[in-house]
Amino acid sequence: MRLSQHLIETFSDFVRKKLPVALVTVLSTSGSTYSKAGSQMLVGADGSVHGLLSGGCLENDLAERAAAAIRSGQTDWVEFDLRDDDDVFGLGVGCEGAMRLQIQPLQPESGYEPFAGWLAQLESAASVDARFTTGPKEGTVTFHEEGTVTFSLRRPYAVLLLGAGQDADPLVQFCRSLGWRVTVSDHRPAYVARMEGNHACDSRCIPVAEIGDQVEFDKFDAAIVMSHHLTSDRQYLLTLAGSSIKFIGLLGPPHRRDRLLDEMGGARDTLHGRLRSPVGKRIGGRGPAAIALEVAAELQEYFCELSAD
Repeated sequence: MRLSQHLIETFSDFVRKKLPVALVTVLSTSGSTYSKAGSQMLVGADGSVHGLLSGGCLENDLAERAAAAIRSGQTDWVEFDLRDDDDVFGLGVGCEGAMRLQIQPLQPESGYEPFAGWLAQLESAASVDARFTTGPKEGTVTFHEEGTVTFSLRRPYAVLLLGAGQDADPLVQFCRSLGWRVTVSDHRPAYVARMEGNHACDSRCIPVAEIGDQVEFDKFDAAIVMSHHLTSDRQYLLTLAGSSIKFIGLLGPPHRRDRLLDEMGGARDTLHGRLRSPVGKRIGGRGPAAIALEVAAELQEYFCELSAD
């Protein structure tokens, strides 16, 4: 299961403030449900909800249960069965599904374990196996394994944007809304300063020729070349050609792409099967926001294909 960058940042904020928080995890589902097994959200002691597991229909109840679990310091389990739900005596959701969830309080005095430990392991590992107990043997939802269920947690997808022009702003917003880690690099200090002032993402001012020395490409799942500067884009492509990144997007028309590839010589061959240009699913519209939406849509499709493998 891919973690959301929002979840990690929210958790880090609770840790920084030394406040308790509850981790709510979907253990198993049956039928049609908004979230599937492994999905997670955080709930503060004040009932504040960070994330969405049911489309909003169950979050109020989960907030109350999570606040109670934080006060008691005890893990709790809850099952919602909406398969026989109606709009008179039930919640009127109409999802016709069931899910079982674990509500696990994370306390400052216990080092916010086990979640803090899992995140620490992910700094150096591709994935970590997180085990959850399924609680009392009650209810109707089927578990993967008797008594426990294990999910393989993986870091959020990471996207590298090479270019911090104003058209990068909506793309950063889309990427962050989808829970991905975003790093933006540009050789122009003013562009990077504007990005830092507008977005809570990793913004770096790096000379184009030094990008390969200062950025660990192995930590990124996709890169988008969008400096709109011909020489810079050519150098970015040359550097990316030697990387392991399998999704390399390039903004601009086909004739510009062809010129850049011709100027790359033999290095262009290493981009075969990886370069997507013009990047973005053609869904229509004009302007930076529409283009960013198209790029985000192609990235989302690509990441979904990776998850299905």
